[in-house]
Amino acid sequence: MQPRIAALLPVYFLVSGVCFAGPLEDALTRVSELSQVVQAQNERLSRLEAQLQNQGLLGLLNQVDALKTDVAHLRGAQEEQAHRLEAADKRAKDLFADLDDRVKEIASRPVAAPADAVRLQSSQTLVVAPAVPVMKVDAESEARSYEVAHTLIKVGKYIEAISAFENFVNQYPSGALAANALYWKGISQVTGRSDFKGAAESYQRLLRDFPSSPKVPDALLSLARAQIQLEQKEVAKVTLIQLLEKHPVSKAAENGKKLLATLN
Repeated sequence: MQPRIAALLPVYFLVSGVCFAGPLEDALTRVSELSQVVQAQNERLSRLEAQLQNQGLLGLLNQVDALKTDVAHLRGAQEEQAHRLEAADKRAKDLFADLDDRVKEIASRPVAAPADAVRLQSSQTLVVAPAVPVMKVDAESEARSYEVAHTLIKVGKYIEAISAFENFVNQYPSGALAANALYWKGISQVTGRSDFKGAAESYQRLLRDFPSSPKVPDALLSLARAQIQLEQKEVAKVTLIQLLEKHPVSKAAENGKKLLATLN
């Protein structure tokens, strides 16, 4: 019996191998298919990552180009501003030179006789000496001198502007532009030297000598600001109240009201 069983064992294992071969091959095929799908997905992910990286680099390049354009615009604006300042500086120097020539030309003129001066000729005819239009020449010189000083402020030369306005006021103490000159002298003293005391004196002189000037409201506001810097807050309050009472509809009064609120 046993020899017979031994003879059947190879046949049994052969049949068993055939029975299990089908599912195993299906599983291996399925695994292979899944591996191919995974590989395809990995390749797709790789392509997507490459596209995203390229898009990111493209975006960065676009940003860099935009920044370069902005820098170029800013550089152009800076160069244009420098050119304007240079032109303004040249204009101020030309005005100074022209003013100096005019002053020298006026100083070299002979002194004119008074309008009522007369002289008796041999024929007993009274001849009235013509009067020189001095006022017209003075007004023109005054305006040009003021323009020179004001141009210095425009180009940021506040120290030079202080001297220019001071000379202007000394030369034309009662001129039509004297009040404006005192106001801008004070502004230059604050901006160029932080000289709040000197600026306050300039504003006070404007208020004292030119009480009806259109610059009075601005001078009161600037005086109050200088007094605050000098730690004279109570005095500044009085100045601001004067501004609000005497010039309530002015632009300076509107700003003065806000400033006064910070002191209360």
